[in-house]
Amino acid sequence: MKRVIVTGICLVLMSALGACASDEEDSGPTAASERNSDTAQELPDEQVFPDADLDNPTSQLTGPLPDGGAASCVEEYSPSAVAKRAFAFDGVVVDFGPAGSNRPDRGHLELAGVTFAVGEWFSGGGTSMITLDMAPPVEGAQGLPEGVPSYAVGSRLLVSGEPRWGGGSPLKDAIAFGCAFTRYYDSATAESWRRALPRR
Repeated sequence: MKRVIVTGICLVLMSALGACASDEEDSGPTAASERNSDTAQELPDEQVFPDADLDNPTSQLTGPLPDGGAASCVEEYSPSAVAKRAFAFDGVVVDFGPAGSNRPDRGHLELAGVTFAVGEWFSGGGTSMITLDMAPPVEGAQGLPEGVPSYAVGSRLLVSGEPRWGGGSPLKDAIAFGCAFTRYYDSATAESWRRALPRR
């Protein structure tokens, strides 16, 4: 039984920090103007994101969020695969802090604790704010403009993931998945998540 539990945890962490799938569409972030000029989005008004009246420094990027991971993904991204995750939401980064899911007796990963103002929950939650662990921002990743971090305060992202250590609550020790399961916001992808994840 212990071996099954440990294997499950390893698969979750590989997904959270792994490199993106090899599919060309998800090989890295792309300037919105290069893919679909209609997907470049302004931040919504204060009624949607009351705590995130911020400029979006990554508004011209779409596609998967680069996380600098080197491991192979255990599951290929698709909206239907997002539906298997414990939580998914559309949110704006409002703050950074230390990781909250590391445990002295269970393992340490170089993660950032990222706080989001949530505009829409697709599954797993209902609060207006959420703090979870993510791979920290990187610079110099393929597809990123020079000197631009992969995400920052003001970035609007589509985020999905799991509780790092399992358990009953989908947001306990929550960790965002990499491997294209966390992405820059665009309206078409948000709609595909909305259709695949009837809010539960």
